[in-house]
Amino acid sequence: MSLLLILYLFALVIIALNSASQVKSVSDFFVAHRGGSVLMITGSLLATIFGGSAIIGAVDAGPSMGGAATWFMLSGAIGLLALLPFLPKIMQVRRFTLPDMIEDFYGKGAKTVASIVIPVAWTGVVAAQIIAAAKLLQSFVGMNYSVAAVLCAVVFIGYTALGGQFSILRTDFLQAGFILLGILALAFFTGQTPILHPGVEAPQFPFNANFSGLDLFLLLLTYATTYTSGPDMFSRLFCARDEKTAQKSVLIVAFVMAIVGACIGFLAEYAAIIPSVNGEGAKIIEIGKMVLPGFWMPLLGLCLLSVVLSSADTTLLSSSIILTRLISKSKLDDRAEINRTRWVIVLDGVVALLIALQFTNIIGMLLLALAVYAGAFTLPILFGLVGLRSKPQFVSAAIVCGGVLAILGKLLPQTSIPHLGDFLLIFAFVVNGGLLLLGRIRKAP
Repeated sequence: MSLLLILYLFALVIIALNSASQVKSVSDFFVAHRGGSVLMITGSLLATIFGGSAIIGAVDAGPSMGGAATWFMLSGAIGLLALLPFLPKIMQVRRFTLPDMIEDFYGKGAKTVASIVIPVAWTGVVAAQIIAAAKLLQSFVGMNYSVAAVLCAVVFIGYTALGGQFSILRTDFLQAGFILLGILALAFFTGQTPILHPGVEAPQFPFNANFSGLDLFLLLLTYATTYTSGPDMFSRLFCARDEKTAQKSVLIVAFVMAIVGACIGFLAEYAAIIPSVNGEGAKIIEIGKMVLPGFWMPLLGLCLLSVVLSSADTTLLSSSIILTRLISKSKLDDRAEINRTRWVIVLDGVVALLIALQFTNIIGMLLLALAVYAGAFTLPILFGLVGLRSKPQFVSAAIVCGGVLAILGKLLPQTSIPHLGDFLLIFAFVVNGGLLLLGRIRKAP
């Protein structure tokens, strides 16, 4: 298996080298010259969504959530479908990054705030991918967690800096295929395996003692909304050839997400009822070792390696492009801006690695980062997409207050007040929306 994984990584490097040689402009590096077909955009969306945090982390949550882990993918699909009415506006704007679009809506001040807050939140998402990758190697080859985290970070940071958006689109479709085949095969063979402990019951879908209706509401509020207004979703759509291409891709991806979500929920239930699935390694790998025929294990290895690489590179590139455009006060020629972006990719990746070395909870890290983003940006983006406008100072205040309240809701330790963290998460959206309405610019009659 080790040889197969090495050959796979080598193939990705060859693709990246080829892509790097074709990058001639900022448009090539940032949005692949806006030439993505339905297959390319669908594959890239799927590969980005099927990140280590969405699959490996959801199955890891099996003992506590069981079948309710299905909601991670289902809520994401709901959020993605909610994006459909806004596609005409998104494709009309056709910018490089989400903060560029925010500037169109609210001015440079709001763009600056967005360009600071988004990379902070998205560095946490990159850290979640490093955690997932390290757990993968830890389970497959018994590698020390810290060593595995450093190794994986070096691989995908270098890969991202090398090829930019061209190499990401070209490899994502291949990686999405490996991911789908691996997950479907694992779910199939798990279903063919007799339950070793029939007396043990897993937490069920849709709700159970560890996942209530309130938890689903908060998941929709802080997780699903990032599929409607997240920079990674927009960065994929900005690469699409036209609006029809983007629309078809979104519909296909939402359908596939529902199927994969059911598979993940089933695997999470299996992880909950098999006591032998434990330890520090990823539970999805331990399930594979128990149920897959020997010749299928290399496929699972390729599947999970694709899971990590395909999401990490997209997230890291999105964050780094935003940072580059923030610090580039004067206009640079294309080559200089591409090179500066490559250095930012390296620095941003190193920060994410340092975070991953301190925290090892994939879902916890993911939901923290996404909650900050959702509390800060969901409402301002949707507000702008529907044609409403607010004064820049109110938009900046809404972003900062919403983000701060959301992070407090996630980090605040348990107190004597029940659901205080949940209340703060909801309050983040209330304050955000209130500030936007307070500063609303009304059109002259």
